[in-house]
Amino acid sequence: MLVAKTPHHDRNKPRPASRAQSRAEKTGAHISHWKKRFFTLITIASPLLLLVVLEIGLRASGYGTDLSLFTTRVLHGKTYYLLNHEVKARYFPGIRFAPITAREYFILPKPARTFRIFVLGGSTAVGYPYGANGSFGVFLRQRLERVFPERRIEVINLGMTGTNSFTVLDLARELPAYEPDLLIVYDGHNEFYGGLGVQSRGMLGGFRTATLVYLRLLHIRTFLLLRDAYAGLRSLFHPSLQEAPRDVSLESLARGKEVPYGSPAYAEALRNFEANLADLRTFCTAHSLPVILASQVSNLRGEPPFLSGQDPSLADAARREFDGDRLMAEKAWNDHRWSDALGAYRKAASLDSLHAATHFALGRCLDILGDQPGARMEYIRARDLDELRFRASGDFNRAILRQERDAEVGTVDMEQLFMANSPDSLIGNEFILEHLHPNSSGYFLMAKGYASAIRHLKLIGDESEWARLDTLNDRTLWNERTVTDLDERIALERTARVTSTYPFAARSLSVPAAFPRDSLEAFAVRVVDGRWGAGEAHIAAAEYYTERGELTSAEREYTTLLSLDSLEVSSYLRLARLYFQEKRMKEASSLLSASLAVEPTGTAYSMLGDMAFDSGDNAAAVTAYEEALTLITAGEEQATVLYQTALAELRMQHVQKAREALQRSLAAFPQHEPSLRLLRTLQGP
Repeated sequence: MLVAKTPHHDRNKPRPASRAQSRAEKTGAHISHWKKRFFTLITIASPLLLLVVLEIGLRASGYGTDLSLFTTRVLHGKTYYLLNHEVKARYFPGIRFAPITAREYFILPKPARTFRIFVLGGSTAVGYPYGANGSFGVFLRQRLERVFPERRIEVINLGMTGTNSFTVLDLARELPAYEPDLLIVYDGHNEFYGGLGVQSRGMLGGFRTATLVYLRLLHIRTFLLLRDAYAGLRSLFHPSLQEAPRDVSLESLARGKEVPYGSPAYAEALRNFEANLADLRTFCTAHSLPVILASQVSNLRGEPPFLSGQDPSLADAARREFDGDRLMAEKAWNDHRWSDALGAYRKAASLDSLHAATHFALGRCLDILGDQPGARMEYIRARDLDELRFRASGDFNRAILRQERDAEVGTVDMEQLFMANSPDSLIGNEFILEHLHPNSSGYFLMAKGYASAIRHLKLIGDESEWARLDTLNDRTLWNERTVTDLDERIALERTARVTSTYPFAARSLSVPAAFPRDSLEAFAVRVVDGRWGAGEAHIAAAEYYTERGELTSAEREYTTLLSLDSLEVSSYLRLARLYFQEKRMKEASSLLSASLAVEPTGTAYSMLGDMAFDSGDNAAAVTAYEEALTLITAGEEQATVLYQTALAELRMQHVQKAREALQRSLAAFPQHEPSLRLLRTLQGP
């Protein structure tokens, strides 16, 4: 009998899972997969979250310097934007350099019929060595205001000494938010030693990509914390870094950092400059923002090279021959044998064509022999070969002029404009104070060049408008300038001090002889020493002139004071008082009305009342006096205004109102004698 056998199961063979078990395993695998993703995400996000929390905490605690381009200030009930002086910290990492900036205000939204210009650049843009009122920006504003009297012209100066094209590009990228109509750029001299330049003492030394990334990261407080921590660690290992002077000059930043023409450092600076200009042009074009660039001007005829390098490939024998030729040339020059000197210098230049001083000497010889075109070529060559690069070379000027694009980018060949207006077409001390900073005539000429470019771009008005309105001659505009004798003395004092130190000290000064020592000279010295601000000096100068009876000169000082800060209401009142003293009532009234638009004051209303009283308009006088009383708090001043009110009421036969005014006067200041006497007269015996 056959028996059925149960199938044998191999114990080592896995049994098939049940459906429930299979589902559980799949679910577990699924959960495990999401857990892995979740924990991976947490692992990645945690540091980012910590950084965000740290950033929020640093901002809440106010850590770090505020590097915003503008700060806001409420003045007389209006919110104004002005350049944040601390923005300089973006461009001078690791060094204590304090650039000079201008004080400019503007409001948002932009007022109707306003043409707003932002000026970018270095010390020449700021107006050094004059100050804000001597800059080309002020000359330009005054010129455009005369051409377009119905338009409001704003020229907001954002220039900073010691900065270069990295600063220009960085600031320009923030400006569209502030409703500009035009950017004006004067930049190029500081590409080597200026902030973030290739030979700057800052941390980056001109590496363009790193510099651009750095400028973006600066707005993150966490990055500032890391930067400060790095600086602290450096100072532990390099204690000498803590001993750096607090206020260093750009000249001292360049000490020992010569840059031969065509060297790697020279080529890198030129590449950075061209790339920054190209990015600026692209950015402005993308934002439909016109920009005007200008070639750089420097003293060719009156300023020898600072540092002359030698051709390293020159053999010793050729070097000795070169030195001998120069000695012969110098002896011939001293003997006034100009042709012999020219020949010897030419022979030396044929041996070493890279020696800047030899080319400058060739220029002097050709200049004195009447070959000014040849002299110009040698002077330019000498400047370009100067290895202490405080003056932009021709390569940089050509890079600027190549940026022109019809209606998008305008250029001014400022160097050519200065040449056309210089004796023998050679730029010298007629327009330049030392190596590159213009005098007031030079700044005036720059403003004219920029105005021509604005006209060429058909900005503010079309060509027909410009042709109809641009009729003032330069002499009229020059006579209306807000640069005074005091400003000229301040500029010369600053220049004399700069040119008495490195790298000028070894040479004679290029500035004219100092003014005689008098009160104005003392005022200028106080400004340059930092003991006075420019405003204090102009007030003192105006009072000095007034005491001497020189009211025209006093008027110029007060006008300049008003130009320095159009929101300082006391400047309006000082000038209005002077006009009142000279019986120029219409001009005084206009100034007082302008002051009231800035800030209503009892003084302005009181003066308007006095003028109305003197002209016989008693009703207008009473109205102005009543407005003054709402703003005057001092009892004696109130009594004086109420006394004047009583006189005006009496002229209109309002005896009772006059008595009431006098009674109010005595209530405010019981000792006011004029009110007491007049009230007794009105009351009778």
